[in-house]
Amino acid sequence: MEQLTSRLAGALPREGCCLEIGVGTGRIALPLTRLGIRVVGVDISTEMLRKLRAKSRSVPVALADATRLPFQDRTFSSAIASHVLHLVPEWRSAVDELMRVVIPGGVVLASRGSGARAEWQTAIRRRFFDEAGNPPWPPGIDRITKLDDEMRRRGADVRVIEDVRTERMSSAADLIDALERGIYSACWSIDEGARRRAAAATRRWAMTELGDLQSPRPVQHTSDWRAYGLPE
Repeated sequence: MEQLTSRLAGALPREGCCLEIGVGTGRIALPLTRLGIRVVGVDISTEMLRKLRAKSRSVPVALADATRLPFQDRTFSSAIASHVLHLVPEWRSAVDELMRVVIPGGVVLASRGSGARAEWQTAIRRRFFDEAGNPPWPPGIDRITKLDDEMRRRGADVRVIEDVRTERMSSAADLIDALERGIYSACWSIDEGARRRAAAATRRWAMTELGDLQSPRPVQHTSDWRAYGLPE
């Protein structure tokens, strides 16, 4: 996070305020604030904002829908959409709003989500969602390149922010447990009973295909961020 937020801060103007849609519990906003970026956050989840306020009151927040922002035109010098546009069915309306509230010549930073999962992770996730009936996903944008094309169509410059690659160790058991608990947004449309059944079936399959589910396995993540320079 230190590397990532440093690179994000380097792509943001220091003057004016930065709006983060889908601010959540402040994973991006709070570190940026500590680096001197003035951030205002909005989220559609009351509980997320409650957790953010419990951590810090340094970030002003509002309960709001990204497709209907409660701000006047040209209020912000920049904006951030981190891991959120894939959750917004009318994601182009959210882009409309970002371009409305950010000044011409401003900057919008966006990420679809981390990539480069290990093969074993991809196999487990595929099996779990197969067992759960493959619910439609995502409701919003599915690839960052689609946002690149949309922003170019609107006259924005597109720049890839230098990647941050991280490695850690995890296990098949940890991933299946997380899927069963529904902590990933792709699981939110699956009811608890279906998650339990899918997880049980996935564990049986993984024990045959992967062996020891508790064994630590390497995981690599990439950040995959863009900076969109808005037209003047």
